[in-house]
Amino acid sequence: MNDPYFDFLLAELTAPEPVYGRAGPIPAGVLDLGVGEVRYRPPAHLRAEIGAAAAGIEGMWYSELAGETPLRAAYLDHLGLGGEDPDRVLVTAGGKEAAFLALRYLMRRRAAAAVLVPWPGWEPYPLWARAAGVQVFGYDPLEVAANPSVLRERLRACDPRPVVLVVNYPNNPTGACVSREVMDEIIGIAVEFDLEVLSDEVYRVFGEPPVSAVHAPGFDPRHHLVVDSVSKSATVAGLRVGFLHAEPEVVADLAAYRGAYASCTSVLTQRVATELLISAAARAWLAGVTESVTETRAATADALTAHGIEVTSHGALYVWCRVPTDKTMPREPVAGGARLRGGAAMGATDHVRVCTAREDLDPHFAAAAVARTLRGR
Repeated sequence: MNDPYFDFLLAELTAPEPVYGRAGPIPAGVLDLGVGEVRYRPPAHLRAEIGAAAAGIEGMWYSELAGETPLRAAYLDHLGLGGEDPDRVLVTAGGKEAAFLALRYLMRRRAAAAVLVPWPGWEPYPLWARAAGVQVFGYDPLEVAANPSVLRERLRACDPRPVVLVVNYPNNPTGACVSREVMDEIIGIAVEFDLEVLSDEVYRVFGEPPVSAVHAPGFDPRHHLVVDSVSKSATVAGLRVGFLHAEPEVVADLAAYRGAYASCTSVLTQRVATELLISAAARAWLAGVTESVTETRAATADALTAHGIEVTSHGALYVWCRVPTDKTMPREPVAGGARLRGGAAMGATDHVRVCTAREDLDPHFAAAAVARTLRGR
């Protein structure tokens, strides 16, 4: 029997020029600013606290299907929903799995003919939708952040009309953030057009200020799903712990579906993630990390501008830069340069994404390496 979804993804991901893939080893003398993760090493006292918490696990047995209750409750506190029913949260193996499950669920429930995604944006969303035979339309996350009514115009222009809207603020790759009022208006427009919403909030803590769709007056967890993780917010990309917030009935359905291919998310990583969310020491350290990430990103953006590189936008972990008009994005970084994430697969062939969330990164050194790479010398 053919499996069109699997066949499509396999063909796309193994093509000579794949639409989405991971970079290989970083060459010597090249600064890695391409991978979108936060690389800050926890202090010794916090590592000891995390180790003690992990050592306290009595047995490496199966977790609850939807995830350990203490972790789900800790995440709700983190989201500003302390006291809400933990059955509204599904724990997944990272934010990517949460996003995958949410999009597949919303498309299937409404028999979607079309979805609307941020573009430039994270590549898997259009990839997953096209694999399911669903038409993909894009909207500019910078335009919508500046003027949410643009979303209405975009929806009216789409044929067929999308029934699923993907929201991602702060946005990957542009860094665009929204205020509380703008997020409320976006969700209000979704209600007006009877849209299912997937709000990807993996970068929420780096927003200015942090904003979640769950606090919008029109938010309905039967139709509006939030996906999140500790990968960025707690600097633990390799921990692979994600979250999906929805109505308990939705969570139960997705937990049952997930159970067919994954028995549970590791009890060890769940315990570590719980400690990172509830620990006062972790919160204090992560507040400092967030401040450092913001300052380094802004300083790098200024330094790039001084080098004559056009910075279109910056926010969260990223600086979104235009490639000089007389150049093309190099396939491999030059010696003394930087590995960057080309914007072609994200919907902008003339841009690159620069991730500056690196401990002790010198913004001027980083900007010089980026400029050298973009200019090919």
